[in-house]
Amino acid sequence: MTVESLSAWLLSIMLATIPPGKPRWPKEARESAEAGRARYAQIARTIAEVSMDEDESPIFAGPYARGKTAALLLTISFHESHWARHIDLGLGPVSRRGGGRYHCMMQIAVFKKKTPEGWTAKDLVKDREKCFRRGLHILQRARRYCMSKKYGPRSMLNLYASGHCDHAHGPVNKRWRTYDKWLAEYPLAKADKKAPKKKKKKAPRRETKAVWSSARRREA
Repeated sequence: MTVESLSAWLLSIMLATIPPGKPRWPKEARESAEAGRARYAQIARTIAEVSMDEDESPIFAGPYARGKTAALLLTISFHESHWARHIDLGLGPVSRRGGGRYHCMMQIAVFKKKTPEGWTAKDLVKDREKCFRRGLHILQRARRYCMSKKYGPRSMLNLYASGHCDHAHGPVNKRWRTYDKWLAEYPLAKADKKAPKKKKKKAPRRETKAVWSSARRREA
């Protein structure tokens, strides 16, 4: 799977789930369908790039581990923001929930003015890559911690949502249902098969001595 095929797969889910240009409230969420589609494509590309980054560990194992990681990031961002323009771009007071404590499409809380990576709340909103990378780091840590406490692998979302491995079951179950539904309706295996194959570059054709000497005779 490539970044291109993964981002196309993510975009197809986004377009089918919330057609761009539909939200009308608040006013900062309004945009044309064309502008919304372009913004969706940028979001999908960012999630794919973060998930496929070899310096990052996927939060799943087995086939399509990175694709499934991207699917979970997309799931969380959908439930936290519905990919709305005002939340994505940090426009207006409604873009920050929890009394202004949560930021960007992953609705990340920033304590002590900066994240452990050294990013401010403004950084998370200004740079989608930082938003999704921080979200991935929270999930990586949550998975390790909750598994060490003998909770199941899916408890990482409980910690993400509530700070505890065994809290917020209602909202978390809703997110897992979305995740499972998308993987069933949009199989990653099909997305991988659609990935364009790289064409091999043909070696430059060498002129034979006969052709070269023929050309020289014509010049003469």
